Order: sequence, then structure tokens, then C-alpha cells
Amino acid sequence: MSAPLAALQAEFAAALGDPSPDAAPDGFSEAAARRFRIYRNNVRVALIEALAAAYPAVLSLVGEPFFHRMAGVYAAAEPPRRRTLNLYGENFADFVAGFAPAGGLPYLADVARLERAVLEARHAADAPALDPAAAAALGSGLAAARLMPHPATRLVRSEYPIADIWRANPAEAPAPDGLVLAAGAAGALVLRPALTLSVEALAPGRCAFAETLLEGGDPAAAHAAAASLEEDFDVILAFRELLSAGAFAGVANEPDEGG
Repeated sequence: MSAPLAALQAEFAAALGDPSPDAAPDGFSEAAARRFRIYRNNVRVALIEALAAAYPAVLSLVGEPFFHRMAGVYAAAEPPRRRTLNLYGENFADFVAGFAPAGGLPYLADVARLERAVLEARHAADAPALDPAAAAALGSGLAAARLMPHPATRLVRSEYPIADIWRANPAEAPAPDGLVLAAGAAGALVLRPALTLSVEALAPGRCAFAETLLEGGDPAAAHAAAASLEEDFDVILAFRELLSAGAFAGVANEPDEGG
């Protein structure tokens, strides 16, 4: 690539993100500048539409005019870095957390994080889920085994009932009656072991249990983490539910007999 071409491309990209309505690369004729501005507007609209498709619950919570303004600010600062817009907006949740006009909705960024997890799960690689029988065959060695998360499994921590908020989005299932948007939740687990995606609300103990396992901890450590939050935590039930839901794809290491 020649230096002049590289410079032109950099200037073109900078002009695409310039908020000034008259911005255009230097040296463009008036006709070329007009065509550039049409193209820039189309790019902006495409990016906002991609964000709206990826974050429908956020859009529903704040309304279309607010969302379009917020997404427009994000798009101007964060141009796409991939050839496809399917996964555009990877740090949108962090942007939302720092977007002052959205400060009145403290759970909004966590809802965006959950929606990002849902999007990534839908695009994740297919893989067979770990057969519960294979885990049971490890016997006493299971307590020290490391389990490999399924490629589509995601866990999102939050102090708010983000799974219920996500389900309240019209595109998803109806929200439970009496939804309370108050602090006190723990997280949400996103699963898609086959072709069906699910989002489950997690209480503190189960959230700590699942998080420890998904981060590479063994079941014994996960039980300790959960029990520190819930004294009567049922580790067998929690482990069985995660296995049955397809949260794991295999065993990362199978301990030698006796430990």
C-alpha cells in the first residue's frame, strides 16, 4: 500500500467519524463531498441498526429516540473493526455504563452485558455437551476435575434481575408478574448446548458455584464458594442441573486414581 493511499484511507476513516455535518476528506470536490456525506449517513444508520438488533432489551427500556442518540454517540467513537456487523458493539455495555444521560437506569449496562452474552452464545461454535454419565464415571476424582465450559455458555454477574428484565423485552418471553427492578440478584446464565438458547436467573450460591466452575475451578472449590453464601447449598442438585442444561463440553483434566 502506498503512503498516499494509506493517508487517504486514514483521512476517509476519520471523516466518517467526524460529527461535523460538513466533514469530508480534504481534496474532495463538492460533488464528491456530497456523495461522501450520503455514504457517511448510511454507515451511521447501519451501525445504529446493528446495535438495535443486538441490544433490543436496552432499546425497549430507553425508547427508540434515546437509544438512537446513545448508539449514534457510540458509533462515532467506536467504528467497526470486523468485516461483518453481526458482532458489532463488543464494548457497548461499558459505554452505556459511562453514558451520563442513562445514569437513572443503574441496571441498563448489565442488561447490555447480558444481551452481549446472548449474542455471543448464538454465534458460538457448536459442540456436544458433556454427558452426565461421563462425569459420574470419574467417581471420587470428579471433586478435583476441571470442566471445560461449552463454547456457548456465558455467565453475567449483576445486582439486578437482568434475566427477568431481558425476558420482559417484547422479542422474548413475557416477563413474570410483579417484576421488581431492585438490587439483590446475583447473575444470569446463558446456555445454548444445541440450537435452543436459554437464560436462567441465578441466586447468589448457584452463581458462585457456576462461576467457579466456568473459570476453571474444581467442584470442591465451587462448593466452598457457594456454601460461603448459602449454608445449606445443595451442591449435588446444582451440579446435576448444570450438567443436564449442557453448561459444559468436557473434562479438561481427569485426575489419576486416588486424587
